[in-house]
Amino acid sequence: MVIRRLTTTIWILLFAITLHAQNYSNDDTTYEYPNKGTFYHDRFVGRKTASGEVFDQNKFTAAHWKIKLGTYIMVTNSNNGRQVIVKVNDRCPKRGVIDMSHRAATAIGIRGCQPVTVRILPPGHEGQWRRQEYLFDSVKTVRQQPTISPKQPASISQSIAKSPAKPMGRYNLLLGTAATHGEAFTLTQRLPAELHEYVTVDSLEGSNMLRMTLEIHQSRQRVDQIRRSLKDIFPQARVVVAD
Repeated sequence: MVIRRLTTTIWILLFAITLHAQNYSNDDTTYEYPNKGTFYHDRFVGRKTASGEVFDQNKFTAAHWKIKLGTYIMVTNSNNGRQVIVKVNDRCPKRGVIDMSHRAATAIGIRGCQPVTVRILPPGHEGQWRRQEYLFDSVKTVRQQPTISPKQPASISQSIAKSPAKPMGRYNLLLGTAATHGEAFTLTQRLPAELHEYVTVDSLEGSNMLRMTLEIHQSRQRVDQIRRSLKDIFPQARVVVAD
């Protein structure tokens, strides 16, 4: 009898959790809904979505069976913690699935079908959603930068080493300082997930503070554009010559 009651209680709890997970309320901006993350097939490119917008694999958009069209949501890859903001502009017939554009899915490492969580964002995230497009483009550019082949003459490598700013025009972004590693971690976690791997934290010479740097080795113009994109998060950030 006790086992039967316990089993019944467990089923009731599971039903309640499932019911809540499917009750997508646009007013609930704190609850994370478990979903399966997938991405669109190319055959949908150029077709109109449920919102009337034309589907584009290069936009940060997604389809969901119930979330209100036009809503911005944060999708987190449960396997690696990477996040992306997408706008719901279409309907997906499958419950518990968030069907993203290829670009959005790739940004957080989704291949095939993987577990994700979805959090509905309150109004006011359109600007962050739009800025994100440039930031992801910047990261893609960083990864595509050619490296110096060991077969090249030593003089080329030496000239770059002696004066990195002149031949290559390489600059980084000094985000600011923090008192502890914990504080530095908390601050840098506010960056888009795609930029986390470029953050370095080291001791600031002549001080007990820690220096946070975004080591992206880009031109001054591009780094300054990134600085302006991040001014709401790091208002004191400044462009510095790469070491």
